[in-house]
Amino acid sequence: MRQFPKFTAPGSIPPPREPVPTAPAAAPVDADGVLEVLAAEVRERFGHSLGDLRTLAAAQPDRAPGASEVLRWFDQVTEAQLFLEDAENALVDVLVTADTEPLTEDQMDLAATVDAAVTVRDGRALVVRFLLNPDAPGKQVGAAKREALGVRRPPALTTSMPPRPAIPASAPAGGVRR
Repeated sequence: MRQFPKFTAPGSIPPPREPVPTAPAAAPVDADGVLEVLAAEVRERFGHSLGDLRTLAAAQPDRAPGASEVLRWFDQVTEAQLFLEDAENALVDVLVTADTEPLTEDQMDLAATVDAAVTVRDGRALVVRFLLNPDAPGKQVGAAKREALGVRRPPALTTSMPPRPAIPASAPAGGVRR
């Protein structure tokens, strides 16, 4: 059975960060177009292709603020997509050669690996979309930020409770009388 590398566990020491990420070998053309859509959004946001943006972020990071962070996360999406494609290919190979009707434990493990790889890829893609959106919650300043986070203001006028009718102190208690 083919072994896949494990994902980095939360709390473990991440690899050292590079100032400007280097591109993976080749960005795959995936079936659902996640990488193409993200690349188009990066081009639209920064006005440069990915290669030009890498060069610009390395040479003049002030001209493209946030570009190195977006590129780092885009590369992580690309890495997750490559892992997903490998996992999908391994699962298809196992399912094609399988002659048993119920799935074996190894086949179920491969399917779970594919499912986890899709989740990781989609989560990283969400981070890229968040970084590209200047109006995302948590990025605004002032009143817009308070409004986006749901912070409420107190009412403009202070009000008091309406007066209640007086109840006599010697009111008879209700109930059954004999």
